[in-house]
Amino acid sequence: MLLFQVKEFTSRSGDEIVLLLDRQDGPTFWPNVFVTSQYVVAGRAADTRKKVLRSIGMARMWAASLSRNLDDELSFGPFLSTQDVPSLADFLGLNAATQESRFTENRAVAESSGTARRLEDLRPDRRRLLGTREKAAHPDEVGNRIRWVAEYVDWHLCRRLGDMQHSGQDAYALREHGLEVLSLLRQRIPSNSARHDEIALEGISEEAEAALEATLHPASDQNPFRSAFVRARNYLAWRLYKDTGSRRSEVRNAHADDIAYATRRFWIRESKTTPRETVIGEITAEAFDDFMTEHWGNLPREARRRGYLFTDKNGTRLSARAFNRIFEAARAIVPAIPDCTSPHTIRRTWNDRFSETIDSLPADKKPPEEREIQMRNRLQGWSPNSKMGALYARRHTRRKADEIAERLVENFDIKIGRDDG
Repeated sequence: MLLFQVKEFTSRSGDEIVLLLDRQDGPTFWPNVFVTSQYVVAGRAADTRKKVLRSIGMARMWAASLSRNLDDELSFGPFLSTQDVPSLADFLGLNAATQESRFTENRAVAESSGTARRLEDLRPDRRRLLGTREKAAHPDEVGNRIRWVAEYVDWHLCRRLGDMQHSGQDAYALREHGLEVLSLLRQRIPSNSARHDEIALEGISEEAEAALEATLHPASDQNPFRSAFVRARNYLAWRLYKDTGSRRSEVRNAHADDIAYATRRFWIRESKTTPRETVIGEITAEAFDDFMTEHWGNLPREARRRGYLFTDKNGTRLSARAFNRIFEAARAIVPAIPDCTSPHTIRRTWNDRFSETIDSLPADKKPPEEREIQMRNRLQGWSPNSKMGALYARRHTRRKADEIAERLVENFDIKIGRDDG
């Protein structure tokens, strides 16, 4: 059993709370402060926060296996040493079962010797005892773990340097040492792990989109939900995600008067970046009108006064997690819908379709790349200086280049075959 647990629950206000718990001492202080300040405030998804906290939990478990306290060392102790980096990265690269096994054996050796040991010193004995190869996590997962732990270490470094400067202490030595540790740690990211714009921006196929539409339509026999109210509500949520590429929280925060049926506009009033007006299609406008006419108007008066569009039948506002469950339920019964499908995946998919639409324009109407990036940033609610629009544009360009290269190879092979004949 791991020494930590990532616990998720919904507050009374409907917000998703994610905490890292020590199985013996309860909620951890510094990791939860870090995620709150860096991820919650920025509106990052609960699933992302869970992964970040799990990675930090693994790093704390690594330190505990050596009879050390990671948070104390980073907060006010000697910080990490450069010699710690290989063993920490190595531990983050193991799957959970192997981490548990390594922790147990390292603690046994350290306690029997009465001193804390470096992880590298224990490997020969462990492998002799195990008699088998340790199992590693997927390189993509390992890369993400190391990046998130490096963020946590960097956050502590910046906090300590700020405290030292305020108190008039010389921060030069700690700054140089901390930057060296961070550099070495980031160098441990596997070279064969996918980069951010290759894994975090992947959408779903048109076939998967069609399967979602067919499954979540209120009249569908495959629809996993029974209540007519829930079917109509969930279908509207799906259509808003599909048409606008909105964030999960942006649809969750929608009010009934944020959608204009006549002009087919959706006003995103609450956003972690930029409120904006977006366009919806005829199908989505009709789904909104049907839901308002047949269901929303029957909610309790107090719920209608508050104005939230997405509630349960009693008028209680839906949690953010409830929107994920819409896609989870569809995924569970339709194999054509990928396991990764979620509101955020649909946001990525919207960007794929945007790129394809730009490509389909005549040459004289196609905007320059810089203008395309500006348009994408505005429609997706990113700031004008955001790098996200450029990341999506660069990824699409790379994919198109790969397709052209594949066609060239195929044509070359065909030509060689003809010549041989």
